[in-house]
Amino acid sequence: MARQTDAADETQSEAYRRRASLRRLWPELRPFLGLQLLCAFLTIAQSAFGFIPPKILGDIVNQLQRGEPINAVAYLLWVVGFAVGQGLLGYALGVSTATLGQRFLIATRQKLYRHMQSLPLAFFEKNQTGKLISNVINDAATVQNLITGNLNTMLSDFVQLVLVLVVLFWIHPVLALLSLSIAPLYIWNFLRFRRPLQKTSESIRAKRDVMYGDMQEKLVGIQVVKGFGQERWEARTFMGTTRALMNLNVLQAALGGGLWTIADALCGIGQGLVLWYGGREVLAGRMEAGTLVMFLIYSIGYVYGPIVRFLIVIDPIARTQAALNRIFRTLDTPNTVADKPDAKPMPPIRGQVDFENVWFEYEPGQPVLKGIDLHVEPGQMVALVGFSGSGKTTMISLLLRHYDPKEGRILVDGIDLRDTQLLSYRRQLGVVMQESILFNTTILENIRYGRMDATEEEVHAAAKAANIHDAILSLPDGYETRIGEDGVKLSVGEKQRLAIARALLADPKILILDEATSALDSQTEALLQAALDNLLKGRTSFVIAHRLSTIVKADQIVVLEQGRIVEKGTHAELLEHGGVYANLYNEQFRVALQSGAG
Repeated sequence: MARQTDAADETQSEAYRRRASLRRLWPELRPFLGLQLLCAFLTIAQSAFGFIPPKILGDIVNQLQRGEPINAVAYLLWVVGFAVGQGLLGYALGVSTATLGQRFLIATRQKLYRHMQSLPLAFFEKNQTGKLISNVINDAATVQNLITGNLNTMLSDFVQLVLVLVVLFWIHPVLALLSLSIAPLYIWNFLRFRRPLQKTSESIRAKRDVMYGDMQEKLVGIQVVKGFGQERWEARTFMGTTRALMNLNVLQAALGGGLWTIADALCGIGQGLVLWYGGREVLAGRMEAGTLVMFLIYSIGYVYGPIVRFLIVIDPIARTQAALNRIFRTLDTPNTVADKPDAKPMPPIRGQVDFENVWFEYEPGQPVLKGIDLHVEPGQMVALVGFSGSGKTTMISLLLRHYDPKEGRILVDGIDLRDTQLLSYRRQLGVVMQESILFNTTILENIRYGRMDATEEEVHAAAKAANIHDAILSLPDGYETRIGEDGVKLSVGEKQRLAIARALLADPKILILDEATSALDSQTEALLQAALDNLLKGRTSFVIAHRLSTIVKADQIVVLEQGRIVEKGTHAELLEHGGVYANLYNEQFRVALQSGAG
C-alpha cells in the first residue's frame, strides 16, 4: 500500500513539474512579444477569411435554386480577392512564425549550451553526452514546434470554433444542436486514447534517448569496440534497441489508427443526422438547398476539425512539457564552482601553489583526498606518484578547479582559488591530459586552440618545441591537414605531441602533464623529454607519470596512497629513504631489465 502511495505521489510530483515547466515558458517568450502579437493577429485574420468560401457557395446554390441570375464577374472577383488575400495572409503568417520560431530556437540553444559550458566537470561525468546533445537539439526543437505550430493552431481553432458556433446557431438552431450531439462521444473517444498514446510517445522518446546515448558512446569508443572484436555484439545490442523502438512505433500507429477509425465513424453519424433533418427541411420548403450546403461545409470543416486538433494538440503539449522539464532541469543545475560575486581577476601568476589540509569526496562519506598539505615554490617541477585510485588525478582536478575542496583550501600565489575569477585563472594554465582530445579541424587550428590569437610562426615554434613540426610538414597539406574526429588520422604519439604543442603555445605559468609521455615510444620520448626539460624552466609544473624514469629530475616527488601523502622528496632522497617510492622504482627498473633481456 505504501508503495502505491509513493508511486502516486511521484506521478503527481511529475505532473506538477510539467505544469510548472509550461508556466516557466512564458517569461522565455517575453523578448518576442511583438512577433507573437503579429502572429496572433495574422492567425485570427486567416481564420476569419476561411468563412468566406462556404458563404459564397451557399449564395450561388440558393440563387440557382430560385432561378435568379448570377453575377459571375462579381463572384469571380470575390473568389480571386479571397484567394489573393488568403495567400498573402498565409505568406505573412508563415514568415512571421518561422522568424519567431528560429529566434526562440537560437536563444534557447545558446542559453542551454552556454550554461552547460559553465557547469563543472561533475555534471558531464553524471550525464550521457548523447542525452545532453538531445537536450540542446531535440528538446529545444520540440518547444519551438509548440510555439510556431501547436499554439497557432490552437488560437486559430478557438477563433474558428467560436465563429462557427455563432454562424450555425444563426443559420438553424435545431441543425446546430443535431450537429453537436455527437461532440461528447467524439471528445470521449479522443480522451480514451490520449493516455495510452501519451505514454507510448514518452516511451519512444526515452528509448530514442537511450539509443542516441549508446550510439554516441560506442562510436566515440570505436577503437575499443574493434580492439576487443565486439562489432557483432554492438550490432546485436543496437538491433535490440531499434527493434524495441520499432514495436513502440507500431503500437503508437495502432492506437492512432483505432482513434481515427472511431472518430471518422462518429463524424459520419453526425453528418448523416444533419443530412436527414436538413433534407427534410429543404423538401418542406423551410430551408434553401444552398443554406444546407453551407451548413454542412461549416459543420464538417469548422466544428469537428477544431475539436480534433484541440484534442490532438494535447499530446504535443505533453511532449513539450516533458522537453521543457528537461531543459529547465539543465538550466537549474547549479554551478558548484561558480565565481563569487566579489571574485577578482587572477593577477599574473608567479607559480607558488599550496594545498592546505585539503579534503575531498565525490560521494558523501567516501573521502578521496584526506588532509593533503603541499607547498610548491614557483618554477618547481612536482611529480605525483601512486597506485591507481590514490588521488593523483583528483589533486590535478582540484588545482584546475573542476571541483572545490570539501575542507581546506588551495592557494596560488597566496590567493584562494575560490576568491578569484575562474576564467582569468585557467587562462594562465596549460594542460596535457592522458587522453589527448583533438578536434575535427586542421592541425593549425588544433594547436592554436591554446591561444586563439597566436600567429602561424608561434604555432610552428610550439610544434617544434613539442617535436612534431617535421611530422606535420610530411603530411600532404602540412598544417592545413584536417585530422579527423578526435585525431583518428594521427598516431597516438602524434596526438600526444600535438596536445603538448597546444599547451606550450598558451605559455602557461602552471603546466599540468597527466601521463603526457605515456603513449610515446622511447626514441620520441627522449627527444620530447629534452625539450620539456628546457621548457619547464621558469614554470611551475605538476606531472603524473607511471614511468618513474621520466620524473627523476623533479624538484619534489609526492607519493600518494589512499588519498594521503605518505612520502615527499627528491628522487635521490626517496631512494635513500627506502619506502614506497623506492619499492616502486626498483620494481619498474627490474621489469625494464627483464624486458630488455627478453
